[in-house]
Amino acid sequence: MKIGWLVLLAVVAGTSCRHDPGVDGTAAAAEHELTPAQLSFLKFAPVTEVDATNVADLTGTIEFDEERTARLNALVDGRVAELLVHVGDRVDADQPLIAIESAEVKTAEADYVRAEADLRLARRAAERAERLRAARAIAEKDYQQATEEARKADADFERAQTEIERLRVSPGERASRYLLRAPFAGTVVERKALVGMEASAAGAEPLVVVSDLSRVRVLLRLPERQLPLVRPGQTVAVRVEAYATDFPGEIATIGDVVDEATRTVPVRCTVPNPDRLLKPAMYARVTLEAAPGLRLVVVPTSALLSDGDRFRVLVRSGAGAIESRQVEVGAELGGQVQVYSGLHVGEEVVTEGALFAARQLATS
Repeated sequence: MKIGWLVLLAVVAGTSCRHDPGVDGTAAAAEHELTPAQLSFLKFAPVTEVDATNVADLTGTIEFDEERTARLNALVDGRVAELLVHVGDRVDADQPLIAIESAEVKTAEADYVRAEADLRLARRAAERAERLRAARAIAEKDYQQATEEARKADADFERAQTEIERLRVSPGERASRYLLRAPFAGTVVERKALVGMEASAAGAEPLVVVSDLSRVRVLLRLPERQLPLVRPGQTVAVRVEAYATDFPGEIATIGDVVDEATRTVPVRCTVPNPDRLLKPAMYARVTLEAAPGLRLVVVPTSALLSDGDRFRVLVRSGAGAIESRQVEVGAELGGQVQVYSGLHVGEEVVTEGALFAARQLATS
């Protein structure tokens, strides 16, 4: 974070927090008086309440919208026979991308033809058994067997039909090629397939990646202390070096886990990109627009002291009296920091000379 925290020696913090009664039961305080000469080294500023400002200049990265990105592999094992698109091509929904020669396609088509013929024979046999049963000219077990064979044939036909529909093979086509198709309209952003290479349904790498770039996402890392200022659906403005204009968007998701190394939370924003100007992997500067009507109690960041565990400020409580008071802080807002508890609007805090004053209080 940008806040330049002042760190006191442990003895200073330990002395200043003894027997602190606090403010509203939340902030410990120890009151001491400084001499006029000592006070002359200090500067004060009031605790104020302000409208929340925009959280500006966060660094982000343009990403594919995973909800509109497809990493495609073949549904069958085979060998790439023909490349039908190139990287950068715009494709329509259901457009063929790659042709794959596969024995599984031949097998599926042959199974369908065989299952269709078996079903016709089984149905005729079941119909004949039905007529013979009505004439009492067939044993009941033979009738039951014919009926069961018809049911089995019908199930086998349905399985064969489902398979050729999955592979997009027309009955009787005698096809041996499987066509890998685009699931939606978009742009071919990656193609690893090469003519002659083996293709597998269990392949680790996709043969083709298609993404709808009319909408992208921006991933940014938000300092944890600024979390109170954001919410899903909040408006953002995205700027990249390539263009002197802002691209409007909104917050889609806010992460639930804080990165221990950077003390940040991942936030993803959705940004319309109808002209495809924003490119994945671009760096972006993001401004989060504050919610209207949000009011925050703030003090200058220079007023904060820390012992590495808790935050304190020095508060003027009389003509020459100074209190060391514990506070809970939140978001940083352009040289000011939000205070959750420990202070009241209108109180004066030390903004310059706080470390000097704290040392005087510790030795008095």
